[in-house]
Amino acid sequence: MILEGLINRGSVAVLEQVVGFTEARHHVLVDNISNFDTVGYKVKDLPQAEFVGALTKAIDGRENAGAAARLEMRPTRHLKWDQNGKLHVQPVEIRENNILFHDQNNRFVEKQMATMAKNAMLHNVAAELLKGQYNLLKMAITERLQ
Repeated sequence: MILEGLINRGSVAVLEQVVGFTEARHHVLVDNISNFDTVGYKVKDLPQAEFVGALTKAIDGRENAGAAARLEMRPTRHLKWDQNGKLHVQPVEIRENNILFHDQNNRFVEKQMATMAKNAMLHNVAAELLKGQYNLLKMAITERLQ
């Protein structure tokens, strides 16, 4: 199918992966903030370097396979993709804070809020770029039909 080829070949597939990752990460960061007062709660995050590595390998693999190749995301230790390309993640505990409070919680709300703001900006940029790609496809399709 021509339309599927256009979507899978271009930046649309990459942007969809970025949007999916930032959405999943947002849920983890919200959990961190909502559990600020939970005794024994450990701050979690998604492994960004692992995602970037998997995405880079998928892009390289697609480029080596030819123009019609799909973006194939390979599972990693904490990241898995189902047959539809949907991301399933396993959050990891963040140990870099090094300080445990009296209730054994390693929270830093300001850091979590800053991380969430950066993640939201990345999500919004990727979503806007994705929207632009779909608008270009829509314009190309409607112009062709008229």
